[in-house]
Amino acid sequence: MRVVGHHTVYKDARYYCGPGPSVVCDEKGELIVAFRRVRSWLDLGHMGHWHPATELCLTRSVDGGQSWSAPQVFLGGYQCPCLTRLRDGTLILSTHRMELAPEELGALPAKPGARQKPWPGLHAGTGIWRSVDGGICWGDAVYLGGVAESEKLHASLPEPLAVRGNVLECRSGRLLVSAYSIGQENCSYLFASDDGVRTWALVGEIAVDFNETYLCETSSGQLLAFMRCWSDSEYLHGSASDDGGQTWSAPAALCRGYPACALETPGGIFVAYGYRFAPEYGVRARLLSATGTIATEEELILRDDGAVADLGYPHACLLPDRRIGVVYYTNSKSDAADGSAPRYIEMALIEV
Repeated sequence: MRVVGHHTVYKDARYYCGPGPSVVCDEKGELIVAFRRVRSWLDLGHMGHWHPATELCLTRSVDGGQSWSAPQVFLGGYQCPCLTRLRDGTLILSTHRMELAPEELGALPAKPGARQKPWPGLHAGTGIWRSVDGGICWGDAVYLGGVAESEKLHASLPEPLAVRGNVLECRSGRLLVSAYSIGQENCSYLFASDDGVRTWALVGEIAVDFNETYLCETSSGQLLAFMRCWSDSEYLHGSASDDGGQTWSAPAALCRGYPACALETPGGIFVAYGYRFAPEYGVRARLLSATGTIATEEELILRDDGAVADLGYPHACLLPDRRIGVVYYTNSKSDAADGSAPRYIEMALIEV
């Protein structure tokens, strides 16, 4: 593998662009990137995580990522936007929301998902949307639920389940997504839809003490889950299922870095992940075996020039010319050597 180029997708010092950008590509090579932005308060030492006024934006490129359209704001208040393009061209968006809350609600006893500082809000669940016109119009959201341990923070809000990960279209046509509980002990759960995201059902638990799960199906039909460990985030972990997600192997550490995305390629499974460790903050990637295990110690460095650890969260797609496009949020020492460095969205192009 080798990096053959970098392109800035969106950068504006007035805005904080945070975790969870995503990218899809159609047969003609048009790229669509979804990302989040909010007015920047970095000069006061505040990152934009969980800000209730976050805007979700779409931007498009028809020249391989060299230039991008002006951002189209299409959702407000939501966080990590993950796009999936189904085989029929339908776009699926999965994301979660923080609801701006009155002071008396924000001051609830210490319940998971209730935040008072620096931005008051209540977690309002994971929603999934569908667009059949390339992201111009979106239908109503369907919210995930059914986890007994997930207590609503208000009667009008969905269960506080969070998501950072893809909707996986299996070869059978079934759609899968993982969302996680946000209590003292995070737990990654699997949900399935057999009617094109109109309804979702809880399949079961993937792993306790894990979150931010990215799913992949191998050519043999095995399901792989690449997960961030909640209690110790240093290592990316992997788990496998041979029965459609009913049961999973014990999570095993794969490599240093988190969270990850995964993409099946002819040469193996491509994974990219944030590298949030001093002094080489950035994004890295590996090519795994067809079963999701480390095939070589070779690690590809996409970026290692970050000023601070607030970066990463990559997402990848395969381009028509078989290159891989990886988007992520990042910051650079060339802008500032401390936490005031602007956070922005970038794409790296990789040949495998």
